[in-house]
Amino acid sequence: MLRCTFAMTTTASRLLPLLLTCVAPLTGCDGALFDGGDDFRAAVDEVVATGEGESLENDILEITTSFTLAAGLETAATQVRAYVETQLPCAVIEAPVPNTLVVAFGEAEGDCEVNGRSLSGKLTVAFEASVDQVVVTHTYEALTNGRATLDGSAVVTWTEASRHVVTDLDVETSRGSFTANADRTQRRLGAVGDGIVVSGTRDWSGPRGDWHVDIEDVEIRGIDPVPQDGAYVLTQPSGNEITMTFDRIDDDTIEVEVTGGRRDRTFRVTASGTVDDA
Repeated sequence: MLRCTFAMTTTASRLLPLLLTCVAPLTGCDGALFDGGDDFRAAVDEVVATGEGESLENDILEITTSFTLAAGLETAATQVRAYVETQLPCAVIEAPVPNTLVVAFGEAEGDCEVNGRSLSGKLTVAFEASVDQVVVTHTYEALTNGRATLDGSAVVTWTEASRHVVTDLDVETSRGSFTANADRTQRRLGAVGDGIVVSGTRDWSGPRGDWHVDIEDVEIRGIDPVPQDGAYVLTQPSGNEITMTFDRIDDDTIEVEVTGGRRDRTFRVTASGTVDDA
């Protein structure tokens, strides 16, 4: 409830300024707007930090869905194995049971880079097929590219048109440790490595609390910690809801406009994860 205390005066010109001070503070509660300064910067930092883990995950998804559905389950594991051996000779690959691969990155000589970052750690991939789709279950064990480390699982339902990805991960980055759960639909922008279009949701918990984001047709490249197009609707631990829209400025820089507070803010994020005011 808004309460105002002032001395009554018969002079309207003196009363008006006093009345104008009786405006509810913008606190973010009960639908009121909040300032947005530090809150907006913290939100962008969170998206960048968790985005580093998501970029690594997307790189692995690209590698492990390098098969043709029409060829069937019998050849899916064979195709992925051939792709990894060709593109990442650093990996040691075993097939302990049919339709399952265990990949140890960095255990052999040779190039281990994806999007300019070297992989290490273990990945187990199990394939299960039905009539028109293949379900690929990933298990990550200390899988890292030097920027983020993943432990946990991802279940990918792959069709010709898209892939449905459900994840349950522990993520470690230079910005902190997170637990993250996501349910997203992805489709490729073009060829492998060109990027993906994503819609869905992601929830995570970290040093700053619990966060939720609704993902609205964002375009993501593996090299970037934030999308290059589309929008996030982000719910902060305080319950405040803000919107982030993304726009690529150049090959290394993406502009992030944040709205929903008392004043809008614009930031620029580089591929290395640096965040600056625009």
